[in-house]
Amino acid sequence: MKKQVTTIGFAALIAMTSVLAALAQTGRPGGTRGYASDHFEGFDALDEDSRILQKTKSFWFSVDAETPAAQLQIAEKNEALGRDRAARKAYEALIREWPTAPEAAQAQYALAQLRERQQKFEKAFDEYQYLITHYAGHCPYQEVLDRQFRIANHLLHNNTSMFGWSLSGTDAIRERFEQIVRNAPRGAQAPEIMLVIGSIRVSEKELQEAIAVYEGLLNRFPQAPQAVTAAYLAAQCRHELAVKHSYNEPRCREAIAFIKAALARMPTHPQKAQMTAWLNELTALLIEQNYQQAVFYDTKQRNAEAAKAAYRRFLSEFSDSRHAAQVRERLTQLEQGAAPLR
Repeated sequence: MKKQVTTIGFAALIAMTSVLAALAQTGRPGGTRGYASDHFEGFDALDEDSRILQKTKSFWFSVDAETPAAQLQIAEKNEALGRDRAARKAYEALIREWPTAPEAAQAQYALAQLRERQQKFEKAFDEYQYLITHYAGHCPYQEVLDRQFRIANHLLHNNTSMFGWSLSGTDAIRERFEQIVRNAPRGAQAPEIMLVIGSIRVSEKELQEAIAVYEGLLNRFPQAPQAVTAAYLAAQCRHELAVKHSYNEPRCREAIAFIKAALARMPTHPQKAQMTAWLNELTALLIEQNYQQAVFYDTKQRNAEAAKAAYRRFLSEFSDSRHAAQVRERLTQLEQGAAPLR
C-alpha cells in the first residue's frame, strides 16, 4: 500500500510541475493543433491530413489475374525470380483492386518486406504503417512493430553521409518513433522508445519537450526499468533550464520539487549523488533569487514596506541560510524606522 501511495504522489507531483512549467516558460508562437487519438506528452500533435488514406485503383498498377489469390501468386513468383519492380507493382495492384480480400493484407506485408529488403527504409516503414492502419487484425502485429523499431533505429544511427552531413532532419526520424508508440501505447517497447524520443529532443535543444516525454514515461510506466533513467534525465533537463534561466523563480522551484519527489520515490536511485548535487545547487540559487529580490526592494525601489515584507518572506522560508543573520538585522532596522538603503 505504501508503494502504491508513493507512486500516486509522484504522478501528482509531475502533474503539478507540468502546470508550473506553463507559467515558467516564455511565450512561443503557436499554430492550429491537430487531433490525436491519444495524447502523448512531448510528441508532435497529429493533423487530420496525416491520416493514411486507403490506396485506390490506379492506371499505373493494373492486375494480371482475375482473382486475388492468382494475383498474389504472380507477385510472389516475380519476387522469387528477383524481379523486384514487377513484384512491387503486382502487390500494389492487388491491394488497390481487392482491398478487402484476405490476400490484400498478405500483399501489403510482402510489399513492406520487399521495400525493407531493398533498403528503402523510409518507404518500408510507411508500408508497414499502412499495414497496421488498414489490416491490423490480419497481420503479425508485434513482428511489424519490431520491424518498424529496427528501421527507425537504423535511420537514427545512419543519418550522416560519408562527409558527415545529416541526410535528413531528426524531426522526421523522431516522428517515426512516436508513431511506433502510438501503434502500441502499452507495448513492452514503449518505455525504451520514449527514452529515444526524449534523447532526440535533447539533441535538438528542445529540453522542455524532452521533459514532457520523460515525465510522460514516468506517468505511464512508473514501474518500468526505464523509469529510473527517465527520472534522472528529466531532472537533468530541469536543472539545466533552471540554471540557464536563473532569473526565473517558478522554473527553479518546479525543478527542486521534481528532484525532491524523484529522490523520495527512488531513494536508492543509482544517480542519487548527482541529483542531490543538483538539488543543493538549485536550492542555493532559489535562496539567492529571494535574497536579491528583497534587497532590490530595499536599495533600488527604496520601498520600506515592500522590503520588510520580502525580508519576512525570506526568513520564513530560509531561516538557516547564510543570508539569514544579515536579513534579520536589516529587518529589525526597518521595523525601527530606518530609511531604505541607498
